[in-house]
Amino acid sequence: MNSPNLAALPDDLLLEVTSCLSSRADILNLALSSKYLFTSTCPVLYAHVHLGTAEQCQRTLSMLRSRPDVARHIQKLHIRFSASSNYMVDINGITISAMLRELAPKLDVLHTFIWDADEIPQCDDMWFALRMSCPRLRTLGTCYGSVIPSQRSHLLEFKNLRGFSLTLKYGYHTHHTDDFQDALPFDGRLWDMLIRRSPDLEELHVLGGPLILDGTVHPLCNARWPLLHSLSLGDVMLDWSSGPGPMSSKRPFIAFLEAHQRLRFFRISRTALSPHILPSLDPSALPHLTHFTGSLEHLQALAPSHPQITHLAIEEPLIIRDLAPLLIAGVLQSLRCLTELRVAFVFHSSYENGNLIRNLVSACPGLTTLEITCARRSSFKVDTLAKSVNCLPRLRHLRLTLVPIATGDSLRVCASHVIQAIPRLQSFALTFISASLPLSLTPVDFGLYEESGNYVVRTDEHGLPHSLSCTERRPALRLPFTLPSIPIPLAVPLLTFSPFTSHSPPRERKMRMQRYLLNLHPGTSKHGGLGLILERSTAGDEARVLTVLVALSGLALWGFFA
Repeated sequence: MNSPNLAALPDDLLLEVTSCLSSRADILNLALSSKYLFTSTCPVLYAHVHLGTAEQCQRTLSMLRSRPDVARHIQKLHIRFSASSNYMVDINGITISAMLRELAPKLDVLHTFIWDADEIPQCDDMWFALRMSCPRLRTLGTCYGSVIPSQRSHLLEFKNLRGFSLTLKYGYHTHHTDDFQDALPFDGRLWDMLIRRSPDLEELHVLGGPLILDGTVHPLCNARWPLLHSLSLGDVMLDWSSGPGPMSSKRPFIAFLEAHQRLRFFRISRTALSPHILPSLDPSALPHLTHFTGSLEHLQALAPSHPQITHLAIEEPLIIRDLAPLLIAGVLQSLRCLTELRVAFVFHSSYENGNLIRNLVSACPGLTTLEITCARRSSFKVDTLAKSVNCLPRLRHLRLTLVPIATGDSLRVCASHVIQAIPRLQSFALTFISASLPLSLTPVDFGLYEESGNYVVRTDEHGLPHSLSCTERRPALRLPFTLPSIPIPLAVPLLTFSPFTSHSPPRERKMRMQRYLLNLHPGTSKHGGLGLILERSTAGDEARVLTVLVALSGLALWGFFA
């Protein structure tokens, strides 16, 4: 009988098999095994394309432009790049947006496009090409920097959108903080596109924003989208300038929330919604809310009437004082369905006891995913923190971001301590940050960390961890001096004097990546059941206890029947 051949499977069955693979690396390895398998797995391999650097964007977009058979399978395209100088921002923005304009006719099934750069696309015709060539495109994402789109921009001509996201970058706040009247991104044409021409909007994310004029209410408060299920608002002032009005009236934004009963994901800031206004929200409003991101004060007002929240992220770092652990635990205890938690702590002095983590663990016994950030001071050892978290029986994913101790262990040793303390984990991440890092910057996004590692746990036939698949990142080595900048003549004149030139935020650092497999039991071999009994682990202890009980039961039965 011939051995089974994977390439002999029908295409639809092969796609089903490929879609069951959780790791993109496994899908890529399968696709590279043969030309036929690559062609068959392309719809899954290239369904979501995320490009994270300018070089990656140019190389991948150039490949896709020459391979329409591959480009036609892209459903979601995320463009993100950040350069080390403003001069290169202009060059990369022009090049990448022009390449996207030429690639657009080949993106037949594209439904989501995200532009996440420091500036808007310098080639505005890119939006026109996407709108005309991609009939399924219903979700857009863009950024405003030092230059915002003009009133004639093709970005504002879309209709029937299902999702829209807008992020205000560093350049926007640098150039338009004083002149927000003329540079206001929330102009009438933008909100006409979202409110009047996109009545079925399902997702809206606006991160960052300027103040609005006194005596006005943000157009968002008057919008009504019956299908809206995800809403994120950054520092956008909505209706603070409106008076309190009579006792029976509600704030416009509170009325907006009560009118959208399908909201499941809600992210808010203090500027958009003051915590002291939130108690006026009807307790029966937002009955399907499961994901919430905000401050601790927001949570205090929302938790008693919404115990169904399962995913929680407290964005504002919590300053640890004597009563802080009890306050946090008291708020979290009302969320009985909580399964995922992200929280950050700021330590201004040494914090040697584990009351904080113990109270956190006891208040949320059902957590499956936990992300903890401890900033400013080195307050916990990784192994001590892992032992405290071990009390969570359902924990499967863990992310720790800490200020390392001066005499602490390396990432490799810390990873071994974590998996030995919590053998139930499926994956975890460790990130070491500087004590001077501002928490307004996300270390992973900007590369502003000392060391970072992602670890995937591999288990044996007994379900016990035997090795770690490790991916560690460290800053690349740099020269101890800075090379002088030399002007280079280009075909585009006066490029260095373009309006995109601005003082830049901390740029993403180049990171050196290392991948390896860490054996947790070096020098050991498998000996079947006897090896498990002799193994020095929790499973070995249980196997020895079970062996003793079976032996005692056998002796009892032999004495009874003898």
